[in-house]
Formats: sequence, structure tokens, C-alpha cells
Amino acid sequence: MRISKLASVIIAAAVLSACSPSGETGTPTPAPQTRTSSSNSSGNELPARPAALKLDSVDTCKLLTPDQMKQIQAVATRSVQLDLVDGANSASCHYRGEDSFTYTVGAVTHEGVSYWLGDGGNVKTKVISVGDFGAVEIELKGGSGFDCSVAIDVADGQQLMVSYIPTSAKEKDQSVLCGKAEKAAGLALATLKTLK
Repeated sequence: MRISKLASVIIAAAVLSACSPSGETGTPTPAPQTRTSSSNSSGNELPARPAALKLDSVDTCKLLTPDQMKQIQAVATRSVQLDLVDGANSASCHYRGEDSFTYTVGAVTHEGVSYWLGDGGNVKTKVISVGDFGAVEIELKGGSGFDCSVAIDVADGQQLMVSYIPTSAKEKDQSVLCGKAEKAAGLALATLKTLK
């Protein structure tokens, strides 16, 4: 079931970003800039979480500041509820880009990142680090160049999920897509740390 949920979210985000009117803006909270680092971890073992950053009352359209939005060339936001992980809708935000792409930032409060480390189904996963938090990079099997998602282990049973979805065929390099998702995830994590 994982594949159908992730695929439907990606398709919906692509369609919605193409239809979003320009000029929609959020009111993000300022946060310091941060660098994101990625490294493979042994197997499916997540590194210890340095702190718990609960997502229960977080406004996902405030997780990227205006400066951070400029860094990823996002120009507009739109709040949505998405079924990112089976079981419940999650508060999410579409960040529409200047060009043909969308970032989706979601606050999943009913399931932790271990959800992605099970049997895998139709997704390929890799344990990475974003900032000082463990995370899982998620790709659709056989879907190279379609999208990339990063789920950060922010609290027990919760994950901050960030997806990068190009809406044109220009971007096909999966490592570039995942690099963009990881960069946006690091920026959103940096802001989340300032909200607690």
C-alpha cells in the first residue's frame, strides 16, 4: 500500500503545483541557515535522535523561511492535508518553485520513519543523516527522475517528510532530485528546531 499512497501524493502535488495561482505566500518564521549532510548508515539502523521535536501543532507552511525559500527557489506556499503515510492525513504544505517543481513538507504525527524501513514494497530506501538527525531517503522503484522524498526521525512515532517533485521532464538525475529534497529537509529541520 506504501507505493500507492506515495505515488498518489506525488501525482497530486504535481497537478496542484501546475494549477496554483502565483502570489500565494506564507508567513514563515525566521530561522538560522544550516548545512545538510548526508551519509550512509549501516543497514536499516537509524542513528540515535539528538532531541525530540514534536510536530503536533506545527504549521508546515512556516517551516521554510523567506530566505530559505529563496535558497530553493520557491515562490509560493499552499497548505494542504495529504495522506503521506497510510492511516491518516498529515498537515502539509506545497512550496511551488519559480520553475517547474514543487516541494512538499509534511508533518506526519501518526507513524515514525521506521514505517519506511520494513519490507520496502515498491519503494527503495536508504538511511541517511540530515543535520544531526537520522532520516530515510525514499524513491519509487523503477521511478528514477520522478521524485525523491526524505523522512526525518524527529520524535517517537513522528516524521518530518519532505519531497521534491519536478513537474517537467527536464530533471531526470535521481541524485540531483534527492539532493534537492535533502537540502529542503535540512532547512525545514533547522526552522523546526527554533520553534521548540
